[in-house]
Amino acid sequence: MTSYENPAPREGINTTEEHPLKEFAQLLLGLGFIFVLLIFLVHSFAGVIARQIPIEFEQRMVADLEFFESGDQDKQARLQALADELAPLMDLPEGMKVNVTYSEDEMVNAFATLGGNLVFFKGLVDRLESEEELAAVMGHEIAHLKYRHPITALGKGVMLGTLAAFAGGASGSAAGEWLIGSSTNLSMMKFSRDQERESDRAAAAVLQKRYGNIEGAQKLFERFSELEREFSVSEKKYKVVEMFRSHPYSDDRWAELAKEAIAEGWVTTGELTPLEW
Repeated sequence: MTSYENPAPREGINTTEEHPLKEFAQLLLGLGFIFVLLIFLVHSFAGVIARQIPIEFEQRMVADLEFFESGDQDKQARLQALADELAPLMDLPEGMKVNVTYSEDEMVNAFATLGGNLVFFKGLVDRLESEEELAAVMGHEIAHLKYRHPITALGKGVMLGTLAAFAGGASGSAAGEWLIGSSTNLSMMKFSRDQERESDRAAAAVLQKRYGNIEGAQKLFERFSELEREFSVSEKKYKVVEMFRSHPYSDDRWAELAKEAIAEGWVTTGELTPLEW
């Protein structure tokens, strides 16, 4: 007759010699790596997808928006005239029309946004002393439109933001949220710096076409360098914060353009036309 027994389990069968926090850390790092990889893939392909959006659709998206109340109509007309002169030299996508708005705001800035729209601020325009400097800014901003940077940034921002929100919630920990959020932010910062360098090259190219030299770009970056130092507490801080900036420093941007000028045969010096409003 066969007999059966229910033996006691071995000692320690349901335990492990590894500390549970070590296993948790390994799991967290594994999830972090997966989500960072997802961020890289989204960053790589979201822009490609966004650039496929028809320009006409992008224009309809912002047709009823007023970005800023227009200021001095004469200055706006002259800015628009310069844009109309430079845009045909920059091989813009078919159907893209550049529209310039001039704002009386004292902000030292200009930017490109959706639908072929540019905004120039009084604070920037009043600091420029030559037509070539203004053309360097104008060419730079038109280049953002040429390469579809605004719609690309919007597409990447939406997709990365959605991924970061999902990943942060799924991680269930402050460390996981920090890891995903930081990866997303740094990814967008690098994207923005790359945009600026690409637009700098396009702006220099149109300056060479229109004026026969890129002296305006050099003067512009010298002016921006002065502004950057005005807002810098110390030279040490001025250098340390660069990795967290969306724009490379102006000294570095001109250094890159000077190298590009040698390769492209651009002339770096020339006469400047005084800017009189």
